[in-house]
This record gives sequence, C-alpha cells and structure tokens, in this order.
Amino acid sequence: MLIADYSAEPAELATALVNSYGLPTGTESLESAEDVQRLIVEHAGGWATAAPETDGVDLDAVRKLRSRLRAVFDAPDPAGAAAEINRILADHGAAPSLSRDDPMPHLHFEDPKGDLVDWLAVVTAMGLAAVMVEDGPDRLGVCQADGCEDVFVDTSRNRSRRHCSDGCRNRQNVAAHRRRIRAQ
Repeated sequence: MLIADYSAEPAELATALVNSYGLPTGTESLESAEDVQRLIVEHAGGWATAAPETDGVDLDAVRKLRSRLRAVFDAPDPAGAAAEINRILADHGAAPSLSRDDPMPHLHFEDPKGDLVDWLAVVTAMGLAAVMVEDGPDRLGVCQADGCEDVFVDTSRNRSRRHCSDGCRNRQNVAAHRRRIRAQ
C-alpha cells in the first residue's frame, strides 16, 4: 500500500507540533487558536486546506496530542513507536477511505466528520507512520545537541542526521572544535 502522500508535509507538521513546546525551557508557543492555525498554515503545506476550522479548538487536547506524538520520537524501539501511533489513530477515528476528489484515487485516513484535533492527530500520526513504513523507523530522531530536545525526520541520503537544525549542528561542531583545541 502506498501512503507516500502522508510522508512529507504531515510528518513536517508532526515535528512542528512536537517542537511547539520548548522542552528544555518550558516555552509554550500554542497559546491560542490563532497559534494552532499558524502552525498548520506554515507546516501542513497543501494539507492545510483540508483542516477543519480552528475556532474554538481545545488547546488542552492539542497539547495532549503533542505529548503523544513526542512519545513516538522518544520510544525506545520501533515497536513502541508503532504502538503509540496505532493508539493515536484508533483514539481519533482513523479509517481508510478512497478519496474521490481527484481523478487519481488515493487513500485518506482522517474522518471527515472529526474535529480539528482528530484531523490533526490522524494526519500527523499517518505522516509518522508513512515515514516508518517507507523509510524506516530510524528516520525519526531527537536532536543530539546539548540543551535541545527538538525532534526531526531525517531526510538525508545516508541516514546521518543527528540534529534538528543547522543551528544546532553548527553549535555542536563549534563546541567540539573548542574542546579539541583546549585538549591540545
């Protein structure tokens, strides 16, 4: 089964949602429905047009979903990550259906009658599931830079990504360089 439609933008949306809370600093960036809307618009790409309205969104439910998605990245093994994805999909009414809105049929898993949190849960969980199935579970990572806990999807050719951003990678490289100089 090809679920590639879910792997790029929905996986990016999942990482952006998880990273919307600064774990080391306790910084919250989802304070309003507008913040949730902005997150979707900035990270869901073409999927943003299918999102239900954010008016009246339950911010606590979005934050709970964020924690559950975080658990996928923090899982000790692929089985744990898969189990959490399966629970999210089941809890939010995921059900495969063939889309009829394009000439070429494709699969959708989100319930058209669901609310924004259900849509967000199913789309992001399917994004992470697609990455695991198509590219391998080792593509889901947590930044290894000191003081950063952000997550990422490794899209490098050689599966070598260890940091969430160029900024974290550069800080780690500079720190390692300085340690080597001090050791000499």
